[in-house]
Amino acid sequence: MKLLIITQKYDVKDSNLGVFIDWWDKLAEKIDKIYILALEKKSEPTKSNIEVVSMGKERGRGFFGKMSGFYLGLFKTIGKTDAILVHMIPKYAILAAPGALIYRKPIYMWYTGVSVHWQLRIAVFFCKKIFTAHKAAMRVNTLKRIVTGHGINVEKFKIQDTRYKIQDTINVLSVGRITPSKGHDLIINVVSDLIKSGLDLKLKIIGGVIQDYHLKYLESLKKLVNDLKIDESVEFSGPVSSDEMPEYLRTSEILINAVPFGGLDKVVLEAMASGVVPLTSNNAFLNVFPPEISHDLVFKINDAQDLKNKLKNTLDKKFYQNELLRSGLRDVVIKNHNLDNLIERIYKEMEK
Repeated sequence: MKLLIITQKYDVKDSNLGVFIDWWDKLAEKIDKIYILALEKKSEPTKSNIEVVSMGKERGRGFFGKMSGFYLGLFKTIGKTDAILVHMIPKYAILAAPGALIYRKPIYMWYTGVSVHWQLRIAVFFCKKIFTAHKAAMRVNTLKRIVTGHGINVEKFKIQDTRYKIQDTINVLSVGRITPSKGHDLIINVVSDLIKSGLDLKLKIIGGVIQDYHLKYLESLKKLVNDLKIDESVEFSGPVSSDEMPEYLRTSEILINAVPFGGLDKVVLEAMASGVVPLTSNNAFLNVFPPEISHDLVFKINDAQDLKNKLKNTLDKKFYQNELLRSGLRDVVIKNHNLDNLIERIYKEMEK
């Protein structure tokens, strides 16, 4: 089989999309040749059977330049492939549809997102199958939807056996781009309250600003930390590449994810695979966490007091030192959100 993948960026260091290079490398182990048509190319592939074609964003191309780059790349590769896999961007499925019809190539799509917009509905029409991590992550009701779970590289994200030496400071992690929807202010206020109650906590906030108008939000978070007088306990680490993320998780005890809704947030699953105890306000995880612990790990949306209670409970009961609990969280990921399983499922569906 030969496959054309259409995606936003090929960049191993990208904090959001770099992780998907693991996916393409895993697919390359099963497929004879992969062509990747990317809006932007900033890395070279390490697999000899992967070829990356750029639409030219990294060269400063404008709208029409990138559109011409799309179609030049599409018609350069589509005749050599058996199928097209669109990654995340429904618009690309729509733009590729005329070429797919001419060359009689099926279009598949991987999609996770909260909103149902017109581009997604049209893309679903043109696609043979749509792969998604969770039913709530692709909300168009269609028989084409295939729920595969997420693709977490459990060899990269794993429990470090030697990490639990005796230590006083508990490291808390928050991961996600800097935007109000991620609830950083809620997390900072709760951690501040617990620090002032006498607990020794260190909060690391990982994530960058994607939109310029969120710079003001970042500055407001730094001011909040300063006003609360917890500068020495809070670190803004900026964006971190997918290759660096496992080390941040291995040196943390607790992850707080305050995203209120949507599909399964990948970083929570990465934390679980790493033996880090996650606290999240996403109710979708009530059916993911082991049932005996799920209600202790999910807090009410935008509810600082409930998060404070759940975090205090986690600290008091030392969940982060409970080897059975940590192994149970990892086992859930290995069983239901393992990258190898996801790639195998996608490959078999495209082979049909």
